[in-house]
Amino acid sequence: PPPAPPPPPSPPPRQAEPADGGAERTGSSSASDGRASGGGNGNGSRAAPAGPPPGVPQLSEQTLEPILAGGSYVLLFVTNTGVAERSTVHSLAAHFDAELRGGERRGWSVALLDYSAESTRPGKPPLLAALLPRVRHSVVCVLRKGCKLATFGGTAAPRPIDDWLASLRMGEVSWAELDLAAGSGEASRA
Repeated sequence: PPPAPPPPPSPPPRQAEPADGGAERTGSSSASDGRASGGGNGNGSRAAPAGPPPGVPQLSEQTLEPILAGGSYVLLFVTNTGVAERSTVHSLAAHFDAELRGGERRGWSVALLDYSAESTRPGKPPLLAALLPRVRHSVVCVLRKGCKLATFGGTAAPRPIDDWLASLRMGEVSWAELDLAAGSGEASRA
């Protein structure tokens, strides 16, 4: 009798949809680590941590100075903007915090910003007042020396953010100068 045919190839691993429903695709993401794959979309992705990642500070009026003192560059993950689920943003913050603690990027720190909570507070310091309108539609941004900002508009997943950070380090991403004097949130290109 003829030899048995080889078994059919196994299907590729199932990729989780990004939190934005796949509307923006700026790079491929790997769901194999399960840390930042679109949480809560019913496709079987792993549950992300319920609360903020341990050791990642929340940016607020009270924590602004210590966070800025932690590094020249603050990788800021923004929650409650409607762009991505909070659990996804927390997972991303935990992922990049662990990466930074591994020594890959000196002079960098990671923080979370609750857009909704901070935007409704009266009497914000000028930096927060200038920052909030600029991060409204972003999952992550980089605050440079407390006065310049670069925002990421892609898929909420580690690989596209890593690619964006590499472009940022190569000078391929423009920085916006925050107008701290007026605190109006307007920015000019730097």
